[in-house]
Amino acid sequence: MKRLLLSIALLMLPFIGMCQNTIKEIWTQPAIFKADEPVTLFFDLKGTQLEGETTAVYLWSWFPSEPDAGNWQSSSEFAKLTHVDADVWKITMTPTDYYHVATDQIVALYGLLKNKDGSKVTDAFAPDKGNAINLYNFTDIKSTKISDFYPKTIKGDRPFSIIINANKTWSDCATNATQGALATASEVHIHSGLNDWKVIVENNPANLSKTKLTHLGDGIYRMDMIPWEYYGQQIAITKVNAVFANDTWSKLGLSTNCADFLFNSTGIEIVVPSYNIFPQKITKKDILTLVAVNGDLDASDLNYEVTMGNQKATGKFEGVKPNYRAYIDLVTPLKGQSVDKIHVTIKTNTGNNLLDTDVALTPIGN
Repeated sequence: MKRLLLSIALLMLPFIGMCQNTIKEIWTQPAIFKADEPVTLFFDLKGTQLEGETTAVYLWSWFPSEPDAGNWQSSSEFAKLTHVDADVWKITMTPTDYYHVATDQIVALYGLLKNKDGSKVTDAFAPDKGNAINLYNFTDIKSTKISDFYPKTIKGDRPFSIIINANKTWSDCATNATQGALATASEVHIHSGLNDWKVIVENNPANLSKTKLTHLGDGIYRMDMIPWEYYGQQIAITKVNAVFANDTWSKLGLSTNCADFLFNSTGIEIVVPSYNIFPQKITKKDILTLVAVNGDLDASDLNYEVTMGNQKATGKFEGVKPNYRAYIDLVTPLKGQSVDKIHVTIKTNTGNNLLDTDVALTPIGN
């Protein structure tokens, strides 16, 4: 009956169904969470009826229960979200407390977002929409799996969780490989890197608080991070490499066959770098602009070298990665020189050559 009343209320809303109203993106922090621990739900409402809202947004949820039932026209304060920025809103809850049901009854969260009186709503996040907030099923990691991670597409600016079963990790591989030594450690830490160990955060005394995993019970441990913040570089992530150990490395945790753990990202969008020169027709009296769109995402810096007759300019690109720019004044170096071209080279901080080309100079007056 409650679902029927809700459906009737939605049908009465103006413009409902007349425009795209799907929540643009939903994510949680941590990415893997249990029903009886705090979690923050994030919603990007751009493109919905609530786009541009800055006053108040509320959660209206009907599964696994209806905590705000009967209050459609005046949502309760406990259901109120916090504005993050732009069209992103969040709410922090412990699902068992919010929904007042037992842990084993919470496998997913369904609902929608609305303003106070329900005159503006989003489409639902639910199974038929393909965007329900599903809780992680710990059955396999407790029984057969040695590790897992979520989400499967690793985004640098979004929460990412790794879980391991320390009872199944391998150690003493050089002598007599055994399982489970790590499960006896008082703490478990991660020693990890991105993209075949190109960027590394070490498990060492200086990083113990940063690298420490959360013990979820029964030898199951979880590492939570936002990769770009954790590793300190905004690079495209194709994989995370890792080994686990206690704080002194006296107890080690390796993957099957004593290998390093490898968490491969799926669904990676291939980013094609481009290096552009402006203006397209350049003279001796212009400022040359070099633009690196997506640059080399594994490089911490991009460097340029511009040869102008008997003069040379070198330096680093400026701006926010992955979109860099460099500006070179041609007037002074080319004054009094008779040249019809300049030479531009762009390299990574490791010396990898990205662009090596001549640029013709347009005669002044043409």
